[in-house]
Amino acid sequence: MKIFGKKEKKVSGPESLIKRRLLLVNIIIAIIFVLLGIRIYYLMVINGDYYNRVVLSQRQISYNSQVLPSRRGDILDSDGNLLATSIKVYNLIIDPKVITSTKDNRYVNATIDALSDVYDYNRLELRNLIEEKSDKAYIRYARKISKEEKEKFENYRDKKNEEYKKLGVNDRINGVWFEEEYKRYYPNDTLASNVIGFVNGDGVSVMGLEQYYDAELSGVNGRKYGYLGDNYELESVSKKAIDGYNIVTTIDQRMQRICEEKINEWKNGEIGSKSASALIMNPNNGEIYAMASTNSFNLNDPRDLSDLDEEYVKEVGKENIWFSRWKNIPVQDTYEPGSTAKIVTYSAAIDENVVKSDEEFECKGFIELDDGEHKWRIRCVNRNGHGHLSLMETLTKSCNIGMAEMAEALGANTFIKYQKTFGFGQFTNIDLPNEANTSKFVHNESNIGRTDLSTNSFGQNFNCTMVQLAAAFSSAINGGKYYEPHLVKRIENQNGTYIKQIVKPILRKTISESTSKYLRESLFETVETGTGKFAQIKNRNIGGKTGTAEKLPRADKNYLVSFIGFDDKDSPNLVCYVVVDQPNLEGEAQASATFATKIFHDIMKEVLSENE
Repeated sequence: MKIFGKKEKKVSGPESLIKRRLLLVNIIIAIIFVLLGIRIYYLMVINGDYYNRVVLSQRQISYNSQVLPSRRGDILDSDGNLLATSIKVYNLIIDPKVITSTKDNRYVNATIDALSDVYDYNRLELRNLIEEKSDKAYIRYARKISKEEKEKFENYRDKKNEEYKKLGVNDRINGVWFEEEYKRYYPNDTLASNVIGFVNGDGVSVMGLEQYYDAELSGVNGRKYGYLGDNYELESVSKKAIDGYNIVTTIDQRMQRICEEKINEWKNGEIGSKSASALIMNPNNGEIYAMASTNSFNLNDPRDLSDLDEEYVKEVGKENIWFSRWKNIPVQDTYEPGSTAKIVTYSAAIDENVVKSDEEFECKGFIELDDGEHKWRIRCVNRNGHGHLSLMETLTKSCNIGMAEMAEALGANTFIKYQKTFGFGQFTNIDLPNEANTSKFVHNESNIGRTDLSTNSFGQNFNCTMVQLAAAFSSAINGGKYYEPHLVKRIENQNGTYIKQIVKPILRKTISESTSKYLRESLFETVETGTGKFAQIKNRNIGGKTGTAEKLPRADKNYLVSFIGFDDKDSPNLVCYVVVDQPNLEGEAQASATFATKIFHDIMKEVLSENE
């Protein structure tokens, strides 16, 4: 047998076809695996960075950038004591997305119980909120929580979670955190409230220094951002907050308290009045040391009306009462000043040499004016007449007729020039918001008549503000230098470094030094022998002037009475101005400047005793 030499039989037919198909399938599978390998290599190695960032960026989206609040600057008195400051508080944030993130709800009950136990929040309300907002990651549930309240919750959470862990249960307190914020705080509650102003719950400054110096006091918030690091881990970067500047005011707390105490004693006393106001300023540089009125309020709770009858609040309206209480009367209210404005007529006549020191006047109690069409009778404060008067006596006895004659001698144009020079009808530009515009309440050369000139000469038929008159009076007694009244003398950063020193220059010259000296002597005599006797203080050379003005409408017989004076006729350093609006008496019984004069006396006696 030739076995090895035998020829192999060739396979054909169906069997050969199957083998070829299997080979083709194997080749296709191999190609697919090769392609998959290439794709995987491409995804993992070549483009892995890109896809890692895509995935991680989805995580990053779930983290909102966090505001880092800036600290509002402090407001300080002239000695560096706090009048307004900012204290750190916290907002309680609930994250329903985290709280509801597990199927077994391990965080829901524990977290609701914790919030209820620590803060006494309503459980049902919390549960409904968390369920309804389960897709939210940030809900500000409570604002302005103190550090102690924040730490109380954190300690409770940590202790309770440790207990859950030891018990072997899955419950945990989660999804609650705190963000920082600042709360405005006023250490003295009501002190200088109308001057300082306040910051409301939304962080908006309302009136006062808070509003006027908002740009300086406000800082710039920072922000904390999430980002992806080189290892594709979510990291953060912070842009620091820039804190606001501090402002150092000219306010003297002692003088401010004395003014507030004395005008409130008057308001709550036997007579009282619709309102009373007082201010103290330095006549030699325009610095305001105190500014007070009887419509003060608690800066830490400016909308509190709990001291008022509910029916009264409904009748008048909350907004109207708030506006009335928040208004700064010495800056925002206008009125006819009365005889305190006689210093303008008196000093202008002396400065223009239309009267001499030995001038004599005759007061019959009235004068009659005739413009050819109408006749007017203008009366003096003394209806029976003062009789024979020297120049100085026209001021010390507050004679309307003497002033009218001086204004006539000056002429309308010159009189109006002095009114303007002393600042009437113009803004003082004091650094407080909402200063009243008195430009429409004074006459000009084109519309002043003979009667207007006469009545203006003794402080009627035109309006001013307290701060206007105080600035004018200061100029009249300091040698004729007009300074812009102001309440801030320095701006500092949080470290106490000076940013800006505020020194107000002399804006203009009003009268001569010699006229100013004669006026001081006259005002001293007004207190010693004239209408201002109740302003006398033992061992002090007090000078000053009374004022009584009949309010409009004249038929109602309501009056505003006042006194403005200074501490020393030879070297004045303090001007104090007191205004009493509508004493609680009937008719002409209101018309006694003694009310304001006595308040001036009480204020200055205490102020000067503390300065000894």
